[in-house]
Amino acid sequence: MHAQDLEALEMFVDYQRAQNLAATTIRNRRSILTTLARRTGTLIDCDVFSLRRHVGREGVSAGTRRTERGAIVAFYTFLKEEELRPDNPAMKLPMIRVPKGEPRPFTREQVDAMLTCGAYTRTRAMILLGYYQGFRVSSIARVHGTDVDRLSNTIRTIGKGGKDRSLPLHPVTAELSQSMPSDGYWFPARKGAGHVKPSSVTDLITKAKIRAGILDPRLTPHSLRHAFGTDLVEAEVDIRVVQELMMHESLATTQIYTAVSERRKQAGIITLRPRQIPRHSGRGVIAA
Repeated sequence: MHAQDLEALEMFVDYQRAQNLAATTIRNRRSILTTLARRTGTLIDCDVFSLRRHVGREGVSAGTRRTERGAIVAFYTFLKEEELRPDNPAMKLPMIRVPKGEPRPFTREQVDAMLTCGAYTRTRAMILLGYYQGFRVSSIARVHGTDVDRLSNTIRTIGKGGKDRSLPLHPVTAELSQSMPSDGYWFPARKGAGHVKPSSVTDLITKAKIRAGILDPRLTPHSLRHAFGTDLVEAEVDIRVVQELMMHESLATTQIYTAVSERRKQAGIITLRPRQIPRHSGRGVIAA
């Protein structure tokens, strides 16, 4: 990457930190823009045609295109506002339609299979946090012993947008905490200080999934979060409560995560009052 591009990227990183954006968001945007620079040869001097070619390249899902477009628009808006270039080529990128998301939860049997497939202790702990707390892999990675308060029966985490949240502690998580560090990261990095990367959590849970014989490519570590929401709804927990537990700003987002089971569909349809099936059309009665 050219020196001026690297300098502009670091300035953009500083700007986002000043905005108090989540570290995960900043890291993902840096990765997206670094890839863009590698493919186009430049960042500051990139034109709209190169941006369209990059965002529209083959083999990229609609969701990824939208995420990349968002990072690119934010970066070039920053460059223009800081007068590092006179225009904003990203404003000419087309909007990207993304199909409505469908829930893809693990079943209870699949969760059990992952927990009993021979996965190591820390992998099992990650799976339990994903299912019983509904944590994203980024939240799982940074769980610290001091986040857990067994007196108030809560666990602290950082949600999207860097928002500090305190959530109810599930009894399984409370039991798990007794065997985990009380004043340290539950999943420390093997080298150096700090915790493991979210990508490491993804890799370990994915290996457990494959080891358990679950080969559906649509099921990912994030499907534990889908299972969390789906099973809460299945247990007839109020959808607003589910929204709060999943730390969603919008109820519409919660509805994407929460599948409606066949049992509940059956239970719903039979609430319609039955009636006698007519044996005759009734025309003769009307004519009389």
